[in-house]
Formats: sequence, structure tokens, C-alpha cells
Amino acid sequence: MSGMTWEGPLLVHLSFEATRAQGGVGTVLDQLLASAAYRGAFRRTLLVSPLVRPCGEGSYTPGESLAKDLAAHGEVLYSGLRRRNPVELSRRLRPVEARHGVSLVYGRRPAPGGPVEVLLVDLTDVLRGYRVFMPTMPLFLERLRRLLGVEVRLDVRAPRPAPWRVASWATRVLRGERLGGTTLVNRLYRHGVRRGWVHAPPLDHDAMMGMVLAEPVFDAVEALRPPGGASCVFLAQEHLSLPLAYKALLDGRAWSRTVNYAGEVRTPRVLVEYGDAPGQGASDNRFYQVQRLALAEGQTLDEVFPVEGWPSFQILRHGSLCDGVGAVSPSVADELRFVDRRFRARPITVIPHGHRAVATDWDARRESRERVLRHLRERLGHDFRLVLTRISRDEVCKGLQRDVTVCESLAERLPPERLPAVLLIISEWDAAQPSDNIRALLERVAAFNARGTGLHIHAINQATWPAGLDFTRDDLLRATDVSLGQSLYESFGLAQLEPLSCGAVCVISGVSGARRTLAELCADMGMSEQAHPNLVVADYASEEDGDPSWTITHWKSLRADELQALERRTAQHVARQVVERLPRDEEAARGLLETGRQLAARMQWEPLIREQLVPFLTEPLRVAEESATGARP
Repeated sequence: MSGMTWEGPLLVHLSFEATRAQGGVGTVLDQLLASAAYRGAFRRTLLVSPLVRPCGEGSYTPGESLAKDLAAHGEVLYSGLRRRNPVELSRRLRPVEARHGVSLVYGRRPAPGGPVEVLLVDLTDVLRGYRVFMPTMPLFLERLRRLLGVEVRLDVRAPRPAPWRVASWATRVLRGERLGGTTLVNRLYRHGVRRGWVHAPPLDHDAMMGMVLAEPVFDAVEALRPPGGASCVFLAQEHLSLPLAYKALLDGRAWSRTVNYAGEVRTPRVLVEYGDAPGQGASDNRFYQVQRLALAEGQTLDEVFPVEGWPSFQILRHGSLCDGVGAVSPSVADELRFVDRRFRARPITVIPHGHRAVATDWDARRESRERVLRHLRERLGHDFRLVLTRISRDEVCKGLQRDVTVCESLAERLPPERLPAVLLIISEWDAAQPSDNIRALLERVAAFNARGTGLHIHAINQATWPAGLDFTRDDLLRATDVSLGQSLYESFGLAQLEPLSCGAVCVISGVSGARRTLAELCADMGMSEQAHPNLVVADYASEEDGDPSWTITHWKSLRADELQALERRTAQHVARQVVERLPRDEEAARGLLETGRQLAARMQWEPLIREQLVPFLTEPLRVAEESATGARP
């Protein structure tokens, strides 16, 4: 496969998951790349990521370099971190590196459906904390403001001094990394932050990184593109990738189009997780009640919350400029309309995510369950009769502590024949330095288990889970009786629905993007989602909460203890519904398996990709071609 010849349309996608799937974005990419319909529409795919991601107060974590992933599981065709490279690729990419002060790593890796190309960008010399050391950035920011109205303020400094550049060159030659990414520099930076010598305020690093990535990535794509090559679609899904789309709007109209298919809206998510004032704490109830009232009154996000200076907000609010605008769920579409009025003035195409159905029959479910229960008996010393699971990343918005709150109510309601029971909370964290979110969760788990209710919570760190397990992820899904997913912010929500086809009772958040999709599917089956035997809606932001006379100001000013009281009431309701839906005998359990499979079958990926997503992605190219040839649609 040559990096110089475009045999058909190219799709460029910027995320943190270019080399491997790590979360929801990676899952969606894998399904897209496996689709024959997608591969037929886009002959080539270029996945882009920063080489390393800022960690903590803008520092970098050595050892997280995605170049290692690419080399281990794919092929590196060019690397600005090594001395020798193919002549033609060096001729094209070296000027891009010199212009922006970055290093590029270009290659390919296997993917479902065939190989894809990968471009990684090392920014460690030009982005540190809140400072940007990129000579091309001032002009880019000015053009964004003047031509597109995108006004993002960054602390742009002069390029690194000559001694730094020389030392960085020597470091690349000797060690294959830029000076800004070395262990020594990172340790010194963190030490300076802890001592107060370096100012490192809380920042939206992803938004800043998206701004810094935009020009180097666009210029690299243009450098790899031969004269007269086929067209290109820049696919943006959030504030990390939108700046690249804006760059394409400025300088790539002759050969590219842009699509904003919103996977999440970061500014609302941050407000859900932390509020807009110190000490407010996380609450989806507060934010979505405010959004509901504000939309009804015609207000926008910045008129209600103090977000005008947030880089993520300034980037997101202009996403309606893209050639195509879509969202993964109606709830995300509502958030876009709240972010900026221009989203209300144009259609937003809602294309939901699909569902990966796990092949399951009654015998397979029983065998998987036996394997999982045997492992739990050996590990925890109990013969559990009920298995609950929660599989989630370590993020505040995932609402992991809500699972403990529901367990507090479940412990009082589970019938004796369902005990002992276990909830497996599966996440991943740094055991030496766990996040505040994980520390708080583990403290609550320990306090709950000390009560000895017969319901045990086992928090599992995937990074330290024992090797050589005799069961797979699919075995765990088949063994699940109840799948919890009570996120405070969930643009769609795939993990909590994974055991659906295995007959589990799936608890989904009321603000989950999947809720309205499931409601429509259930309506087609002649029932509401509340009545479906496999579904429980944990509606922590119900319109019925609170007093109907409460205003935006009242909701914004609610204290944490008042919001927690509302949460406990909802958790008790969820626990009651879960107990009601648990099957009483084998016949009822077989019935749940069948109803779960029927619902999951209506959410398959391939029809969604073929009938909705591919036409949406290719529409801007079709319109551009018809415009160029004078053809009429």
C-alpha cells in the first residue's frame, strides 16, 4: 500500500484511538472499518492521534507513546524520531515538521476489514501546560477569528530557543524522542508545579491539543496527497477534531469536505461533572433541568453559564459551519442547539450507534455463567447467585458511585434466594496514584462491604486483573444478570447494553443518548421502554423532580445535599424495578433471553452504517461534485 496514491475518497479521523480501541470512539471505529458499505465508499482511512497525551497539569506521561503501539501491531513507514526514512516520504513530511516544530510518525496497522493508515504527531516541544510554542499559531488563530468567527485564546509564546532546539535534535537522534517528552523534563516540570515554581491552572487540554494539531495534520495530509488526487472527508466528532475541520474549511475547499458527527459535547459534560461554581459537585439533574428550561426560553449555554472563555465552548459553538452536521443521539443534538443558535437553524442528522450482539443460547449462557461463578468463588470465597456488572472508564461522568447507592437499596430488597450477590465494577486506574474519583469510590465500596449485607461489591482494576483467566469478556456478559449504567453524561452508552442480547436486565441512565433510540424501538414493538422486561431507566434528571415552579436560577443554586436527596430517591426506585424484573424461575429467565435478543437485533451496526452513516458521510462529496459539474440533484 502506497502513501502517495489515492485510489478513492479518503476519510481522516482525529481521536486518541488511532492505534487501538480504548473506549467508545474506538468501538465505533472498529465497527465502521469492518463494514463493507464503508469500505466501498472510502477506499482509504487515515486515523490521527497525538503521539502522547497531556497528563496532570499539562505534563506528559512517558511510556504512553502510541508509536510503540504502531510499531508493535503495525508498520512504521516514516518517523521524524529516527534518522533514516524513505526519501519520498522525507521530502514530503520533513518541511511540515520544520514549519510547525513537531515530529510525525506515519504508518499503517491492521483493522477490521483491512489495513488503515495512521498518522501520529509529537507535540511535546510545542505544547506544555497552557503555553504554545508554535510559530505558525498566531496567524492561524487570527484567520480563524477573522474568516470563521472562531475566537480561541491561547498563550502563544515564541519558538523554543536555539539551545532547546539543538538539545531536542540530539535527543531525537540518540533516544528517538523529542526533548519535551523525555522523562527528565517531565519530572522537572511536575516538580516545579508541586513547588509552585510553574503556574499550571486547570485547563481543557484536549481543546488546546486540537488547536495545536490542526495545522500540522492538515499540512501532512496535503503533503501526502498527490496533485489531482481523489477527494477527502475530514470527520470531526468533538472539540479535539473540530479545529482540523476548521483548517480544512479555510484551506482545503478545493479537495476536501468536512463533517461534524458529534459524539459528545464537552462543555455540557464538564458542567455536569463539576458544575459552574466551586464545590457544586456532579449533577446531571441540575444541568439538564437548566438546559430544558433555557431551550424553552430561547437562551443559549453562554447566556446561562460562565463559559465564554472556555476553549472547548468556543470550538464547539462553531461546528455548524461544517458541510454536514449530525449527532449520535437526540440528546446530543439538543446539547448542540443549546450551545449555539446556529445549530437550531440547520438540520442535525441523528444517527445512533449500533449494538454488538453476543451470540448466546441457553446452554452457552449456562456454561459461561459456571466459568465466571467458579472464578468468583475461588477469588472471593462465595457461591454467588446473582451477578451484577458495571464496565466503565474512570471518569466522573460515568457515575460509578451511583452503583453503590443502588446497591444500598438493593441490599434491603433482594429476596434471600438471590443472596449472596455480587456487583463487579470493572475499570482501570493507576494503582500507585488513583484518581480522586476512584479513591472516593473505593472508600464507599469498603464501607458498604463492611456492613455484610449479603451483597458484595468487588472493584476490579483491569490493569492488575490476574492473567490466565479461564473466561472471556463475552463469558462475563453472558453471566450477567443485571448490567448497570447510570452515567451522569452519556452521549449514547454502549457498555451497559452489551449484555442485552444475553438476557440481562440493563439499567440505563435517563440522560443516556440511547434512551430515545430504545424508546422508539420499544414503541415499534408496541410497548414503552419502561415496560420492556430487559430495561430499567435510571432517570435522575426526570422532569418530575423538584417543583414545577422552579426557575433556572433555582436549579443552578441547589445545594449538593439537596441534589443528593433527589438522587437517593431515584436510586430506591431503580432498586425496586430491578428486583421486580429479576426472573423467578428458569422459564422467566429464558423469556428475558428471548426479549433481550429481539431488542438487540433491532440495533445491528451494519444496517445503520449502510443505510444512514455512509450516506451522511458521503453527501458533502456528492453535493460538491454536482456543484462542480453543474448537475442537479
